[in-house]
Amino acid sequence: MPATGKSGEAKRRPDLDTVYSINTDGSRNHLHPADVSGPWQMRLKLVWAALIAIYVALPWITIGGHPAILIDLPGRHAYLFGLTFTNQDFFLMFFVVTGAGFALFVTTALLGRIWCGFACPQTVFMEGVIRQIERLIEGPRMTRIRRNQGPWNFDKVWRKTVRNLIFLAVAYLAAHILLAYFIPVRELLAVVTSSPAEHKLAFGWIMFLTAILFVDFAWFREQTCLILCPYGRLQSTLIDDDTIIVGYDAKRGEPRSKTSEEGGDCVDCFRCVEVCPTGIDIRNGLQMECLGCTRCIDACDDIMRKISKPEGLVRYDSQRSFDGGQRAKLLRPRSYLFAALGLVGLIVASVLVAGRDPFQANALRTQGMPFVIEGEKVRNLFTIHLQNKQSRAVTLEISGDEQAAPGIEFLIPQPSVTLQPMEDLEVPVFAYVSRSQFDGAFPLLLTVRDSETGESKDLKVTFRGP
Repeated sequence: MPATGKSGEAKRRPDLDTVYSINTDGSRNHLHPADVSGPWQMRLKLVWAALIAIYVALPWITIGGHPAILIDLPGRHAYLFGLTFTNQDFFLMFFVVTGAGFALFVTTALLGRIWCGFACPQTVFMEGVIRQIERLIEGPRMTRIRRNQGPWNFDKVWRKTVRNLIFLAVAYLAAHILLAYFIPVRELLAVVTSSPAEHKLAFGWIMFLTAILFVDFAWFREQTCLILCPYGRLQSTLIDDDTIIVGYDAKRGEPRSKTSEEGGDCVDCFRCVEVCPTGIDIRNGLQMECLGCTRCIDACDDIMRKISKPEGLVRYDSQRSFDGGQRAKLLRPRSYLFAALGLVGLIVASVLVAGRDPFQANALRTQGMPFVIEGEKVRNLFTIHLQNKQSRAVTLEISGDEQAAPGIEFLIPQPSVTLQPMEDLEVPVFAYVSRSQFDGAFPLLLTVRDSETGESKDLKVTFRGP
């Protein structure tokens, strides 16, 4: 028999064919997860607090005089834990993205959606901050539901107003913290305290990010995971019967009974559904909407203790264990495959990063005529583009190989230049050959040398004439 509400109509239960956060008429079913406590929630809160602290602190931490993480888009360079990268190193992002992807694949193959439940920024802020504020201002689940269904009286208005103002403040603060990864934090402080008209681009981004985050915090919520994030749809291709997931022990729990003396251990209290932030019934099996947040584990264990039954009816375990009691095999072919691919990418990326040039030097022929005749001499003009890719100032010396051809002469207005960290510069180089000694195009060799380390780069160009 289906459960019924106070009016006698059948009470809707989550199923595998519909999304519980959407009503049957297509309207939004706003979810109000109930409070829950337990060992898993304590672990979650500790992890969330650590992640938020890291997120806030990283822009303030300096390594080698630069922020630990800074992506300077206008300057086309980035600092990452003491390493410096320029736009010419952008190809390394391929290894960063694929490495993160394979790490996520391995984690999912072994432990299911532990990333979503424990470390995803959406979950960390929504469950660790936003819902805590909401419970503090609007009260427990049933109080919130009754107030939302009631008229707009003074109590409802002031609570909703205060709640949304705090959400807006949190979104505004989070937007500034996010922007601190793109603008050095001390510069950002100066931007914040000055007129918006002086920093229109930064102000525009702050307002945009604040609006997006506020809409997410106040309204969109779990729909971000269900609609925007593709990860839940990918998990079916990444997990198997040995993956550790949040699941329900149907062999032990079924048949469900309202009394603990009859049937299985599940008393059909609906508590696991009431605490779920996406509104699923974990007893229906693993679902796309499940975040692996473990709230249903603590909720069910609490009920089991009250009725003097063993904990673990809902628990972290493998589907193989739920089906037959066999122990999960953590190390299996797909785990090895994902780990091996990730390791190969890590090794390649490490080699490329370690072998990066400390400075960049390129020789280009100046646009226009390939050569100019000045009296009895043929002149070629080249431009050497230099870029310092280090976090320290570097002095570069430029010279030409005067043995390349008979009578070759070089005129270098700036034979020694000092570049500050991440600075670039173009230096002209003039090459002359007597017309009487020129009998066809020939190669030239220009050398750029770091005066401190002695590291040098040879640049090959071609001298052309009539």
